[in-house]
Amino acid sequence: MSNKTYNSFTLSKVKELFLKDNIIAIGDDLILAQQNNDIDLELLKYPCRIEGFISAYCRRGHFKCSINLKDYDIHDGMIIFNRPDNIIQLTPINDDEVVEVIILAISQKYMSTWQSDLNKIFIDALKVLNSPIIELNEEDIALMFQYIRLLNNVINSDSAYKEDSACHLITSIFYLIGGFLKKRLADEKMRAAPIASSRHKRVFEMFIELVEKNHHKERAVGFYADKLCITPKYLSKIIKDISGFSAPDIISKYVILEAQHLLRHSDLSIKEIADQLNFANQSFFYKYFKSRTGITPNSYRQR
Repeated sequence: MSNKTYNSFTLSKVKELFLKDNIIAIGDDLILAQQNNDIDLELLKYPCRIEGFISAYCRRGHFKCSINLKDYDIHDGMIIFNRPDNIIQLTPINDDEVVEVIILAISQKYMSTWQSDLNKIFIDALKVLNSPIIELNEEDIALMFQYIRLLNNVINSDSAYKEDSACHLITSIFYLIGGFLKKRLADEKMRAAPIASSRHKRVFEMFIELVEKNHHKERAVGFYADKLCITPKYLSKIIKDISGFSAPDIISKYVILEAQHLLRHSDLSIKEIADQLNFANQSFFYKYFKSRTGITPNSYRQR
């Protein structure tokens, strides 16, 4: 194991995974790739973060992956949606297993030029954290492929406006995926909260962004409320109404995920991990971890 918490890769590095004949790209910011067993998984063999939004559709076969330390068995008809803050790891595919995957990736830099905020698509019940996998039916698959074929044609064209056209098409694809997700949420009756106002949704999005950046140092709801210029009580109500989770629960999800990753994939001592996550002492970290996972940090590391 290494003292590094995890590797972080740009899309430029990710492009190296694919055969040149199987990839279409606009610089290092937009990638559309279709790949099978020829893909080199060495880069993703260990837990890492990828600096971009990635949607991977399994068209044929199956493989295993881990997202935020949760294991998933991916088979045909499933989409993985991976955000830059996720920790992802892929299990190498057996030589006798035929797997075909279509990948759409967008850099954060490229996305920052868009007027659309894709985060809001996945706002309901923190689905990006809890279940970044969507299973499609035949009708959904057919519809998605219409968009992908059109995007493929646009990127391959010599149009003077192909980047702008591709941008709008990609936005449409992710909204399409978001629609699939919301449909599933409704079918599973997971959306118990009332529809939130646009302002409340924005507060929720900003809260998640702040937690992603500061959870390793700040666990108090008051810190985030101050950053958002609202009271802790009001923030807590907004978070509960929209996600169904309490604000402390969401903060804790990020802290525990980071702690689990450090315990499993680094050789930092328990004390060093406690210090890195800004706990007052090792004992407090032990109690915090055990109360939320049911086991001690040492027990988790030895599993």
